Order: sequence, then C-alpha cells, then structure tokens
Amino acid sequence: MRQRRLGFAVAGLLAATLALFVPRPGAGQSAAGESASDPLVIAFNGGATTLDPIERSENTTYSWQRHIFDTLTLQGRDGRPEPRIVTAWKSLGPERWQLTLRHGVRFQNGDAMTAADVAESIMDAKTNPKSQVANYVAGVQSAAAAGSDTVDVTTKAPSPLLPVQLTQIPLMPEAYIKRVGRAAFDQHPIGTGPYEFVDWLAQDHLNLKAWSGFWGPKPEFSYVKLESVPNGATRVAALLSGQVQVAEKVDPQDFARVKSSGKAYVTMTGGVRVIYLAMDYWRKSGSAGMAAGSPNPFMDPRVRQAVYQALDIEALKNKIFDGAATVATQFMAPSIEAYDPGVKRLPYDPAAAKRLLAEAGYPKGFSVRLDAPNDRYLDDALVAQALGAMLQQIGIDVSVNAGPKAVFFPSINKGNFSVYMAGWGTTDPVSAYFTLYHCRDKAAGYGTVNREHYCDPKVDAVMAKAAQAFETSKRVELERQAYRLANRKDFAYIPLYYEDVIAGVSDQIAWTSRPDELIFAWQMKRK
Repeated sequence: MRQRRLGFAVAGLLAATLALFVPRPGAGQSAAGESASDPLVIAFNGGATTLDPIERSENTTYSWQRHIFDTLTLQGRDGRPEPRIVTAWKSLGPERWQLTLRHGVRFQNGDAMTAADVAESIMDAKTNPKSQVANYVAGVQSAAAAGSDTVDVTTKAPSPLLPVQLTQIPLMPEAYIKRVGRAAFDQHPIGTGPYEFVDWLAQDHLNLKAWSGFWGPKPEFSYVKLESVPNGATRVAALLSGQVQVAEKVDPQDFARVKSSGKAYVTMTGGVRVIYLAMDYWRKSGSAGMAAGSPNPFMDPRVRQAVYQALDIEALKNKIFDGAATVATQFMAPSIEAYDPGVKRLPYDPAAAKRLLAEAGYPKGFSVRLDAPNDRYLDDALVAQALGAMLQQIGIDVSVNAGPKAVFFPSINKGNFSVYMAGWGTTDPVSAYFTLYHCRDKAAGYGTVNREHYCDPKVDAVMAKAAQAFETSKRVELERQAYRLANRKDFAYIPLYYEDVIAGVSDQIAWTSRPDELIFAWQMKRK
C-alpha cells in the first residue's frame, strides 16, 4: 500500500517539476493577488462542475461559487448561523419566520437587491427541478416580500433549524436569470459576493477579481485564481515553489516537508464530513456491478452488518492518514447536535462477518463492484482499494472502480452501483436525514440523495417529530433515536471516518481551515 502511495508521489513531483519551467510572473512574491498576472492561487483537489449555485451540492463547487454568490446566512466555524444577506431572523409562530435583509446590497450588474430576489431565491432553490439544495428548504411552503427589507417564510410544519438551513441557499439575481436564461447565467454568473467573475474553464480554473461594489469589507487580495490540481504531491510542490499560496488536502506524509520548508505551514481542524459506504438497497437482482441474474445480497441486513464488521477503520486511520482522521462511530460528526456519545462503533471482527455471510446464505461470499471518486476526498482511491482488500478477506470479491468525480457522481445518481464510497458534510441532522435517509418522495423533496432507496416509514416519523421540536433537548433525543434505528438496526449506511480538514498555506498568508471544508479567499489576510 505504501509503495503505491510513493509511486503517486513520484509522478506528482515530476509533473510539478515540469510545471516549474513555465514562468509565472511574480511567483512566490508578497505581491500575489495584486495583479491579474500574479493572482492569489488556491489549488483544489478538483474543480467546480457548474457556476449555477443551486445545481451542484458539493463543497469544492460551493467554495468556487461562494466567492461570487452570497448565501442568505453563513455557517460559522462553530456550526451556528451568522448574518450575511439576512441580518436577523425571528420566529413569528411555529410555522412562520420573518427575515430582515441587509440594506444597500447590489448585484454585480448594478441591479439593486430586492426582498423579492431573496424570496424568489428561496423558492427557486426549492422548486427548480435541477436544484441540489432543495432538501434544505423542502419544508418551506412559501416565501414572499413583506416590505422593502423583510421576507416572510411560511413552513409546512414547525422548522426550528431554518436559519441554519438558509446557510446553503444562495442569493440569485432572479430578474437577470429570467432575462438571459439559466445557461447564460451559468457561463457568466452575477452575484452579490466579494468577487466578480472574470473567466473559467469547467473543472479546471476560475479567475476572479475583487468587486468594487461589494457591501462588505474589501478583500485583501484583488485577484484570485481557483485551480484544480488533482494530484496531492503536485499541489504541495506548487505550494513550496510559490506557484500557489494555498493547497487543499495536504497528504499527512507531506506534513513534515511543508513544516520544514520555511515557506508554508499546515492548517488542520476536525471536520463535519463523514466518509461512508452505501449499498444497493432496492434491487433484488440486477444490481450494477454484479453478475447478471445474481441475487442482490445487500437486501439482507446481515450482509450489510458483515461488511461493517469486516472493515478495520483504525488501520485506515493509521496506515493511510498517519492518524489525521477520526474513526466514525456514527453518521453525525461530534460537532453536530445529534451526535450520540453513547454510540460506539461495532468491533472489527472478520470471523463474525464470515458467520453473518454464512447465515445470510453466502458462505463463499459473492462478487461486487465498489465505486468511488479519485479526486474528491483525501486519498479516496487509495481508501477504496484498502476497503476492497479488507472485504476480500471475508470472501467478498471486490472490483474497485475509482474515477473522476465528474463521472462518479452522475453515475451513482442514476443508480449505477452495487456499493459505493462517498462523503457527506452535515449542515444539520434534520436536512441530512431528509436528504439521505427519508423514503424517496420527489414531490415533497425528500430522499433526493437517497441513492440506495433506504426506506423505513417508522424512522421517518421519528425524524419528522424531531424536525418540529423547538426545544433543543427534545429534538436532539429524537434525532439520535432516528439515526440509531437507521444505522444500527437497518445499517442504511456504514460510517467509516470523519475527514480532518487539511490545507497547506504560504507563510505570507494568515488563514485557518474551516470544519465545513469551504475555502474563501475573502477570509484570508496578508501577514
């Protein structure tokens, strides 16, 4: 395993070394970010697949988009909602909220923001058939301007977490979109954020410049380039050469090299993203990646438990991440309100896993394909290979299929999998449940990322009660009950580990990683 990692590193270093022969004016100087020819460069593990802010729910895309677009509220590093476009929120009753809006906000084409823009952005996010953030406002019944600086939101049921959920809803120039069309808007986006669009190449780079009409403090860096650099060793080499100022997802094996360089430092914090396995939960046969006509073993919860107990996550943590990850006991990360300290991980026990397979009728195991991205999470392809090797030990013959996220996500969204590895960064436990666990109901906006078709109406009913509870202690207990049932009785998902959020940063810049993984140039300062 370690040899494979070193092979990747050598290839990445070679690519980086070759790249150094391409001159970049001012590289490594303190003036980075002061001119279009020498921008502040942030190297990501991947790139944005769209600049339409509701058409892709994924953090790299969010990071790129949210330089241009404001969200209605902003999730702070502690997980709580902070003012952004909405400066205050007040409950007018169990099913009504009043939002107070920031004065003097303009879009980057000069149009003044109106209360109607805010209300229509909420409803656009909810009703647009291509929206991937609809789950955050699935419980909204209506949103309407109630004055020049207020919006009233009516929900179908009590929604105590709405201010947190609004952290995922972008403010969009609805009148402009109607004039030019959604496709044109994607190619030349207009927002109210601190940076305005210059040019971009999908999944490769995005060039930005500070917008003079921004309502907030002027960013310290006037020109920014967000760049996709999928190879981790290449990102680190570029950081240490001065070609980039921030490198996302530094591999733990490169920590010492960065720290000893005298040119950069590592910033790391515990994250809210859980990496998990999900299995085909609805096809009795014909599951993608299995032999034609063979029965789907994952329909049996004993098989799902066997997979759980065959995985040595401590080994992943220590051998792949050098300790820079946290073994997941449950789907919710420790900083999320539904996290249950009483829930412990089932023990790693290959012998017990083999017994469960035999009891389920698979004493000799079966063959399956494990799908995973190779450019979305830290060492994701390597982790997938390690998981496959562990499952081989209990007789499950695994073919690992790791590919670019631009191919991986559309494929699994269509149901083209038998088992896959992915990640989920939780904003709040209610919207996470309604998105990933709830019985699929397209009309109601439930189960939009429930790719494996998990469905237990009794558990849905428990979470529905949690979603309506304004009393925190009551809501948390119901949330914990729902997740215990879904994950420990049904094994709807198999949690693996919580990703630490790691980045390398030039010594000339002051910035620390965010638990939600978002990287914003406008939060960076010069030293």
